[in-house]
Amino acid sequence: MKKQLIHSVDATNLGLLGSRGLRAECYRLGNFVYMTGQTGITLDGRFDTAGDPAGQARQACENIRTLMEMAGGSMSDVVKLTVYVTDLKHREAAYPVIRTFFEGNVRPCQTGIVAGLAREDLLIEIDAWGFIDDPD
Repeated sequence: MKKQLIHSVDATNLGLLGSRGLRAECYRLGNFVYMTGQTGITLDGRFDTAGDPAGQARQACENIRTLMEMAGGSMSDVVKLTVYVTDLKHREAAYPVIRTFFEGNVRPCQTGIVAGLAREDLLIEIDAWGFIDDPD
């Protein structure tokens, strides 16, 4: 089984502390999909959601959806989320948005953490893992 690079980005101009050069945003290894933590920064490097935790959560989930689709899966294949917020009060804005991306009775396993992120204006970061079932 070989790892497959799904998407990479040049992080030099993203303003992330200590991040320079080409980095992977998403790998697929067999049925598993691993992503770099997604934020309010679009996959092409735009940042239009400063100060908006709900907007950053929405963009992070849009990024996750795009990466999962690029890997051959969908949001229903996401099995684990770790949601980082810089302030506990941001959970109230971000979590309802995140829920809208995961339909059905059972959402992915989830962990929430309050922590500092790689840029002062980033309020939300979501780390996601996916598992794409074999076709029947």
